[in-house]
Amino acid sequence: MKFFYRPLLIRVFVFIGIYFYCTGAQAQHRIIHGYIIDDNNHEPVAGAVIGEKGHDNTVLSNANGFFSLHTLNALPVTLVISAVGYKSVEEKLYALHDTATISLSRNINVLNEVVVVGYGTQRRKDLTGAIASVSKKVLEYNVSPSVDALLGGTVAGVNVTQSSGQPGAPATIRIRGGNSVNASNNPLFVIDGFLYFSDNSSTKVGMGAIEGELNPLSFLNPGDIESIEVLKDVSATAIYGSRGSNGVILITTRKGKKEGSAIDYQYSFGVANSAKQLDLLNATQWARLQKDYFLNKPGYTDQQISRLGKGYDWQEAVLQTGLTQNHSLSVSGGDAKSQYFLSANYLDQEGVVLNSGFKRFVGRANYDRTIVQGLKVGISLTGSKSTQNTLTTFEEVNYNSSPYSAGITNSLTYALYMPPVVPFYTSAGAYNFKNPFEYAYLREGDTTANPIADLLKSTAQTIYSSVLANAYAQYKTRGGITAKVSVGSNLGYTTQNYFSPSYTAIGLEPKGIGGIGNKRSEILLNEYTLSYAKQINDIHAFDILAGYTFQRTKTNFISTLSSKFTNEDLGVNNLQDGKPYGSRPIFSGQTESKLHSLLGRVNYSLLDRYHLTANFRSDYSTRFAKNHKWGLFPSVGLAWNINEESFLSDYKPLSNLKLRLSAGQVGNQEIGDYEYLQLLEAVYYGNDIAYQVGNSGNTNLKWETTSQYNAGVDVGILNNRIAATLDVYYKKTSDLLIRIPPNLGQSNEQLVNVGNLENRGVEVSVNALVVDKKSIQWSVAANVAHNTNRITRLYNDVTERILGVEILRVGQPLGSFYGQVFEGVIQEGEDVSKLPSSPSYTTPQPGDPRLKDVNKDGHIDQNDRVVLGSKQPKLIYGFSSSLNFKGFDLFVLLQGASGNSVYNKLRRYLERPTDAYNTSAVLLNSWTASNPSNTVPRITSSPFSSELDSRYIEDASFLRLRTITIGYTVNKALLTSRKLPPFRLRLFATGQNLLTLTGYKGYDPEIAGGVDLGAFPMPRTFLFGVNVTY
Repeated sequence: MKFFYRPLLIRVFVFIGIYFYCTGAQAQHRIIHGYIIDDNNHEPVAGAVIGEKGHDNTVLSNANGFFSLHTLNALPVTLVISAVGYKSVEEKLYALHDTATISLSRNINVLNEVVVVGYGTQRRKDLTGAIASVSKKVLEYNVSPSVDALLGGTVAGVNVTQSSGQPGAPATIRIRGGNSVNASNNPLFVIDGFLYFSDNSSTKVGMGAIEGELNPLSFLNPGDIESIEVLKDVSATAIYGSRGSNGVILITTRKGKKEGSAIDYQYSFGVANSAKQLDLLNATQWARLQKDYFLNKPGYTDQQISRLGKGYDWQEAVLQTGLTQNHSLSVSGGDAKSQYFLSANYLDQEGVVLNSGFKRFVGRANYDRTIVQGLKVGISLTGSKSTQNTLTTFEEVNYNSSPYSAGITNSLTYALYMPPVVPFYTSAGAYNFKNPFEYAYLREGDTTANPIADLLKSTAQTIYSSVLANAYAQYKTRGGITAKVSVGSNLGYTTQNYFSPSYTAIGLEPKGIGGIGNKRSEILLNEYTLSYAKQINDIHAFDILAGYTFQRTKTNFISTLSSKFTNEDLGVNNLQDGKPYGSRPIFSGQTESKLHSLLGRVNYSLLDRYHLTANFRSDYSTRFAKNHKWGLFPSVGLAWNINEESFLSDYKPLSNLKLRLSAGQVGNQEIGDYEYLQLLEAVYYGNDIAYQVGNSGNTNLKWETTSQYNAGVDVGILNNRIAATLDVYYKKTSDLLIRIPPNLGQSNEQLVNVGNLENRGVEVSVNALVVDKKSIQWSVAANVAHNTNRITRLYNDVTERILGVEILRVGQPLGSFYGQVFEGVIQEGEDVSKLPSSPSYTTPQPGDPRLKDVNKDGHIDQNDRVVLGSKQPKLIYGFSSSLNFKGFDLFVLLQGASGNSVYNKLRRYLERPTDAYNTSAVLLNSWTASNPSNTVPRITSSPFSSELDSRYIEDASFLRLRTITIGYTVNKALLTSRKLPPFRLRLFATGQNLLTLTGYKGYDPEIAGGVDLGAFPMPRTFLFGVNVTY
């Protein structure tokens, strides 16, 4: 019997063994491998909890975000993933042969979000000031090569105006309007705690024949920026005292993370063309103009004119397709004690005008380390070199023999004036220097200027190298006391190379001219702060800050000019071959200023809903006269989280409702270093040296101060998926720094403290997360701001001061244009005897412009001028939208302005016909007896009036499609190793300045100075790129 059961038992044991072996093998194969990453920056998420739904088996992701999980269920398997600071997600897996990559989105409580403020950080919930942040989406998707371009249209109340389309050119930034006439209106930049004042003219070295400026912020790579905060009201800016009157922009750059390492590389390539070309006469039209209205010097017959056709398009000839390439590489990482970040950027950007462009190399490194518990040290270093090639330009002088007096500012504008019947080259292929129609300004003997040769053979180069270094040591006790010491330095070196050979427009008269300018600036900043933070029983919370800072700025400069070279082949490298040029062929000097500051701040919170911020700063500046060097700048801010009161706390849709109030005073010290002193400077007078007064001085020169008041409301709905901010403000600048006319016996204007100026306005911004699902996210943001700028008082009993085509007048804004009013064209049949006489006291004729006789004296003259408009926009606005759908992303940014004017000076000259230069095609519609135009007067060689009139003060309102980016991201875990982070690849295409809606008739309505005399055309750019993160 037992022998009968033995085979059966053996079979049972074998079956059981085979069963457990198979099921065990199957269980061994049910292991899921994967990575957990941040869906925003695609960095690994360490410490995430990964579990199988319905079971207790869980694992944690490691420092690389990697995990391995044994599953208990058969496929498909649903994983539940959670991590601190992220939204929990469920992920259903259908196969095991691939390594899974799971993205987590951050679960940020907007109110508890930490915001960078002056000398510290605060929860957004506790803020009493008007502080706005640039959206993370803007920083991620906007591929603009400059930092200031990131601000345009993204922050309410911040007006960003491009100075030109020249690569490397700066933008003009105004926060809540302009506060000053002759002191700077630029905001203060604070870069990783280092105070950096960005003056657009700081990269010029006395070479006035080099057009435009190089952006002083070019040493920053926008790809290195982690966050940008804009401090707008006095509660936020008063901690910076004399530096904060124009607002403060805080830039925080990227640092290494504690978990793991990452390598990021981005490359983009693009093409750019001029977004617009002006409509000029072609050869047939120009020759007809000469025959019908002028002496017809070439003796054209009708048959010859008809055969000329289009002729030579000089505008098109000096424009080009600019190529752009941009490389950015960063390496970052760290552990619990040390973090590091290294980056490099190379940008090569050609302009849309011949021989123009911009090259930049930036290298950055920062390192932070915790030495012992509570003690942390760090260092950051940024080095850069930027090279800008631009246009040579005639300096702004209006004597009759100057080309500038005819509207010729550079080779680009001269190309617009070139008659379209003049060839570019000779029959032998050489540059054509024989223009028979040029007889006034740009002829020397038989040689005339050729704009193409000018651009290709002239040198107008600016090279800017800088090193920004900052080191700190911080010790924090368990008792809440934090002591911090930081030492920083910014070294900048600018070289400007300028050379115009003897056959170029600028070189004709001096028989060749060239120069070199060098400037070296050193800024040293030491800061010592001590703070104490304490919370008592969840009722009281406060932190106190006190500190001392010292900043020294020192500048050395030298420039030299030579002319009449015997050998021009070596250009600026052989200036000694020429002779000294001008009354000051060599100019050198040194300036130095110091700023000592005491600062303090108290933040107090009661019951986590009533907040107080009090700031104090006292500055001692060497830029002001004796007994006026100290300035005191206090502020106070209050905030109330109303939604946390018992009568609203149960209303769930309302997630935030806060009221803010602030008041205080800040100053402005951004003037020259020695404005309070009378200075003499040496010049050549004949063959001898003479001294002349360079600065009149003012022994009573003192601070320009701005008092500010702000009231704001912050609202959040549906867990802050919809958030809105409303601010109303008033600013009054007193002791306005204005240059007044010289007294009897003096030759220079004097900078004095006189007058008042005010800005008042309202700002609204709205952000909405419209869709927030795993496969699709869509967010939109919009902002709008209205500002009214007004001069309320000038000096003594003066109520206005005329400055050329502009006027300072009580009751009017800064930058007001002043001229006559154009009311159409006088037509045949009118009784011209009843019309006011012309400026030359003649009787107007049909076809003449009809100018308004404002004072009703029967005569048109300077007394009929009125304010025609202002450079100050009444309304600025922006809109952005970001859409992410299953790996695809779409980002759109629009920017607009309304209510501002631009003096289109180039158009005024192009509509003034002559027998030497080309003109606007508008003249084809000029008044004749058979074409009774009411907009374009009759063609005549003598202008009816030499005064500016309202035709050329144009509405510069615009709406621009600033940026549109389309991208696709592929996430794929590396299969070869489980110890490496996931691989990320993103392809993208970007268009910039694709569409501008405007009625402005020039190249572009964004004219920072408000006067357009041939600004560098704005490019329309298409970029294609790839981003790889590993």
